[in-house]
Amino acid sequence: MVKVGTQEWLDAYREALNNNPAYMEAAGPKGFPPNGWEGDFAFVIEPSGPLDHTIYQFIGLYHGECTDAKIVTEDDFVFVKPGEKAPEGKLAVEFIYSAKYDNWLPILRNELDGTKALLMGKAKLKGDMAKVMRAVKAAQELTKTAASLDTEFL
Repeated sequence: MVKVGTQEWLDAYREALNNNPAYMEAAGPKGFPPNGWEGDFAFVIEPSGPLDHTIYQFIGLYHGECTDAKIVTEDDFVFVKPGEKAPEGKLAVEFIYSAKYDNWLPILRNELDGTKALLMGKAKLKGDMAKVMRAVKAAQELTKTAASLDTEFL
């Protein structure tokens, strides 16, 4: 069992994503033409319920592969538009997906689709919403993969 919001959980998530053929199909060139999904995320877990601090996570996603997954600080990344570069020493993220801890729980348990959470106002997205909406199957596989982990919640 891995504790949510830890590097151990992110390592397990990365491994599970990279071993999920449905995610690779949905986010790869066949599932997201012309080349596959490109766009890294910062997932932000905001304090609520038992969580008293913000957790920042960097998730690198490229053509159906999770290239990186790590705990970061707010100062470690910068939001960029497609094709822009981050300043030296910063991670470039094309998307920032944030929600309160209590709203992350049903997403991580696959009880609430991450895209629906946005539409319901339970989560926020900074970035190109139209691009995310074209990749609904890939987003659903991100959620299903998270739910497949044996997770210890706070």
